[in-house]
Amino acid sequence: MGFGIASLGTLIGIGGGAYLVPTLILLYGFEPRMAAGTSLLFVLLNVLSGSTSYLRLKRVDVKLGFMLMAPTIPGAVIGAYLVSYLGSFVFRLVFAALLVWASLYLLFRPTSRSSITMMRGYRRKIVDSGGRVFTYSVNVPLGLVTSFVAGFVSSVFGIGGGVLHVPIMIHVLGIPVHVATATSHFVLVFTTLFGSITHSALNNVSFEHALLLGLGGVFGAQVGARISGRIDDVKIKRLLGLTLLVVAIRLVYQFS
Repeated sequence: MGFGIASLGTLIGIGGGAYLVPTLILLYGFEPRMAAGTSLLFVLLNVLSGSTSYLRLKRVDVKLGFMLMAPTIPGAVIGAYLVSYLGSFVFRLVFAALLVWASLYLLFRPTSRSSITMMRGYRRKIVDSGGRVFTYSVNVPLGLVTSFVAGFVSSVFGIGGGVLHVPIMIHVLGIPVHVATATSHFVLVFTTLFGSITHSALNNVSFEHALLLGLGGVFGAQVGARISGRIDDVKIKRLLGLTLLVVAIRLVYQFS
């Protein structure tokens, strides 16, 4: 399970928590806080492995990544403390609504004007190991705000934050898909690290489950990163949207 979730999660830049949290709740009977904490530790192991591959492929915007990382840390810590106040029903409902929004946006807007190089903002240029050139610009203040929100969401829902961060990086900040997925993974290393530490201190982590899942996830993340270079931008976004929609439908079904 860890291998499969990590492969798919790394491919689309979301860490894999969006799939693991509902799995832990629906199949293993985890409480929301335990599902969030355990999933976040798994995501940490996953993104550490995936980021290593993406750094070798030179698709990570390291400078921008460090800038976006800073506000994710307080967001992750605050989210970890608030998750215990959410009931099971509320947790599932909010999580499902979040996934539906993200999935529909990605499915019906696979391309947008923000994918085109913008002339205003913090200009960036990335050349990956295969010689592909990515030129774009980023609205840094907006990026800092969205990163705080992503960090908060990562700890509350145990999903690493990529489920929001990747669509926002692509459609709002105008970062190319392959750079967005790689840089998101890099940022998630720091987000999930501080979120996992806080969840651990609050006894919200099942280390046995997290480490066993993470063992498969370390290898799966390497596979996902390698496959990503062979898939075009639109297919990655549609795959992300479709998989999130499936997870959301499964959660909503549990309400009946």
